[in-house]
Amino acid sequence: MLPIRIDIPEDFYQEEKRCNYLISKRMKKAWSIQLDLLSELNRICQKHNLVYYADSGTLIGAIRHKGYIPWDDDIDIVMKREDYDRLIEIAKDEFKEPYFLQNVYSDHFVRGYTRLRNSKTTAITIRDARMDFNKGIFIDIFPLDHVPDDESERKKWINKIRKTYAVIHYGIQSNPNDFDSITKKIKSRVFHLFFKVFGYHRYFKYYESICKKYNSKPTKYISYVAYSRGKDKHIWESKCFETCKFVPFEFTNICIPIGYDSRLRTEYGDYMEIRQAPTAHGDMILEPEVDYLTYMKEHDINEIINCLQERSEDKK
Repeated sequence: MLPIRIDIPEDFYQEEKRCNYLISKRMKKAWSIQLDLLSELNRICQKHNLVYYADSGTLIGAIRHKGYIPWDDDIDIVMKREDYDRLIEIAKDEFKEPYFLQNVYSDHFVRGYTRLRNSKTTAITIRDARMDFNKGIFIDIFPLDHVPDDESERKKWINKIRKTYAVIHYGIQSNPNDFDSITKKIKSRVFHLFFKVFGYHRYFKYYESICKKYNSKPTKYISYVAYSRGKDKHIWESKCFETCKFVPFEFTNICIPIGYDSRLRTEYGDYMEIRQAPTAHGDMILEPEVDYLTYMKEHDINEIINCLQERSEDKK
């Protein structure tokens, strides 16, 4: 039995083809875990008057398929920074086992976004395989911050964000041996030592403070800059997220931004054209009925990584 609270229609788990793509029973079960996570997020957001929006592939799926894009393997959510920070603040009191809100402040997950995970399941990517943090099936939650209107000011701000994040990348997210360049190896070792001595929470708060700089008053544009670090395709008009509405998504509903068309066209162009593409996560090991601690204990880490690499090569 899956570790979920929502009721799943009996026929949902059946293997089926959508857009000529075969969706397995296991993937349907993984989707069920994610939809249960969405349900829990929705419950808590409604309780505390917080607003979330479907984004990226999930938003395309909601509009084009009234559910998942057939080859998608996760759910993407965005929240305005004030609501995002509030969600993190109330997480310990609201999210109970097996739900876990994972970020830099609750786990060794040092990234510019948050994941809501089900701890009684398994989702492993190559990037995360050796990391010592919760590896349950997840949905991604990205914070939206306001972007300065003045282009010159924006360039300086984005440059500062990228330079600040580079320290996090070299000193926390990467291993010195990951780099071929001697200069990068040395840089990584120096930053690793810095964070080992002083910790990383204070520095990450500093990084977030830069990202939040223009939130005190509305600007014309908004972005999940803490994650994308200023890519043009990820900067949208703020009015896209002024209000939201619920639309059908699989056997439930999901909240989408009122300006979904403008937001999607900025990044994808004609998003109604069906083009099968790799998921953002590449290949994941998904085990909806096995908790990640058990899975990691029963499988050699090198075998896990080799398996993921082989899957990735097979898709090229």
